[in-house]
Amino acid sequence: MYWTAKTVFFVLFGGLFNGINAATSSSCSDIRVVDLSHVHGPKPLTAPFFPPYSFEIVNRSISPALGGNWFETNYIKTSEHSSTHIDSPSHFFKNRLRMHELPLEKLYGPGVIIDVRKQVSRNPNYKIQISDIRRWESTHGRIPNGAVVLLSSGWDKRYPDPNVVFNTKTTSDITSYRFPSFEFNAITFLAKFRSVHIVGSDTPAIYLNSARIDLSGFTFLFQRNIPVVLNVANLDRIPPSGSTVFIPAINIYDGSGAPARIFATVPASKMLKKYYG
Repeated sequence: MYWTAKTVFFVLFGGLFNGINAATSSSCSDIRVVDLSHVHGPKPLTAPFFPPYSFEIVNRSISPALGGNWFETNYIKTSEHSSTHIDSPSHFFKNRLRMHELPLEKLYGPGVIIDVRKQVSRNPNYKIQISDIRRWESTHGRIPNGAVVLLSSGWDKRYPDPNVVFNTKTTSDITSYRFPSFEFNAITFLAKFRSVHIVGSDTPAIYLNSARIDLSGFTFLFQRNIPVVLNVANLDRIPPSGSTVFIPAINIYDGSGAPARIFATVPASKMLKKYYG
């Protein structure tokens, strides 16, 4: 979904993100805000080797202790790596940044949406290659420094059924997973030659080796303190370039990741027509 941005949005965030073109070069009415996250619950997607999500209603009633006012509060238990979320570099690399150590200025950047839905329709295991990145650049220009590069495969439409998302009958067997991701050389290209802030995908992982358990795509980024975002949604609702993507996440002390309410700001003139209004 998206909303017309109101003045309050810029009162709250405009100063914090001063210098972001999408937020400072246009008036409030010229900006659209697009939600790029799945709702966290009631059955958020979680890998089978992570603890399951639980939600407990603690109180939903009139509270005499609070002056007879209505009072709601709940208790949740969740994996850091559940639903739409961010992986901090410490997730798969020792002595790298944890959640509370991530610089806030690294949690946003120009949105680079690499659309491979056509390729995925022919090959569900398609991997973004350097040629796909070059093709994007031939149309939209060189990927800017500090970009948030996101794989758009349409896989978010499968959410949250784990068998459908992981594309397997046996979710306990990681080697059976089949879904779109990045080639290793594409990941190294983005990290070494494009100075990206974040790499992400609308799938459960940015790198997948179906032959064996292989985290090298993750560790190449994490060694360089580049975070990853996963299970991103609604990438078909923002343009390939021209947006600014933000990754607000819970600032968990010593966290290896966190659920995130990822969103993008898009100039109205760049909104895709079928979603504009």
